[in-house]
Amino acid sequence: MEEQALEEVYVLCPVSNGGYQHIDTIPLSALKGVVPNLGDRITLDLCNNDESDGLAIEEVVGRHFVRYINESNGDEAYAWFIVVQTVELDHTSKLAKAIGAVFRNELRPIAPPTKTLPAVYDPVSPPNLPKSKRISHKIKDPAFWTPERKEEMRKKREARLERMKRMGIAAPD
Repeated sequence: MEEQALEEVYVLCPVSNGGYQHIDTIPLSALKGVVPNLGDRITLDLCNNDESDGLAIEEVVGRHFVRYINESNGDEAYAWFIVVQTVELDHTSKLAKAIGAVFRNELRPIAPPTKTLPAVYDPVSPPNLPKSKRISHKIKDPAFWTPERKEEMRKKREARLERMKRMGIAAPD
């Protein structure tokens, strides 16, 4: 049985047949952990070369915190769902120009996402321990092999292999 709190807010919109359609997913981190409330508006401004290409405004008309339970395996998940309706404003084009001006003039340009590099581990020399104090890899007790211990040993092995590679020594298979 696994319990999971989902880190997104799911946006639903009513459709003509009386149902709902999933139209968007917003990371909770983008909302700084605050779920939009009834009456809040979500605005999407599409622009190209400092010219506003379109503005879509949706108003929150429903908000649901859902606890989902899969009865077959007992897994649980928690998530926020908001229901929105499109809002048509008479002054949409003026609002689009004002929003665009703020993003162009007052905020720093949005940088493209940078590719995160994998963490580099500094080589760690093996401790100079007597043989009686060294870890035996023949230990069969599952409590001994915690995820943290496994990760620490993996890092040490990677550092050792990297040192061997730099020295031109073939890695053992």
